[in-house]
Amino acid sequence: MPIFRTDLYVKITIADYNLKKSSEVLFQSLQNISDLRNVQMTKVRIDREKQGKIKIEEWYEITGSINVPEGGKSFWIISKESSENEPYNFFMRIDRNTEDKDYETAQRKATDWVIQEIIQPLESGLAIQEKSISSPIKLSKIVKAMGESK
Repeated sequence: MPIFRTDLYVKITIADYNLKKSSEVLFQSLQNISDLRNVQMTKVRIDREKQGKIKIEEWYEITGSINVPEGGKSFWIISKESSENEPYNFFMRIDRNTEDKDYETAQRKATDWVIQEIIQPLESGLAIQEKSISSPIKLSKIVKAMGESK
């Protein structure tokens, strides 16, 4: 069977989100997943001046690699305060290879893997309010539909 590159985007909103505590729970959860390697968490801080005032932006980035039989890829996660433009706390980009008969089936298999290996264990440590999983194919269909409606 062919191997496909399956790229997924996960957005999660947490009830009672706390930047440090929620990020640490996510980090610990990821470290317990046997298919993940080199899991690292980095705190990022940017001081920006806006109208004479310093605004501090902080977030955590978690990176690592995926070690699956089809050939590993990587993941990147940002943990941040929710905002009007980005109404979620965790954004995950999960890029892995998946073996299956066609691309759509491989995407479903990769989505099931994300739910089982990442989201379900995370639900035991955090109160997830909302979650969504999308792929470049789903996103391109939405963009195409928006273009056709104009």
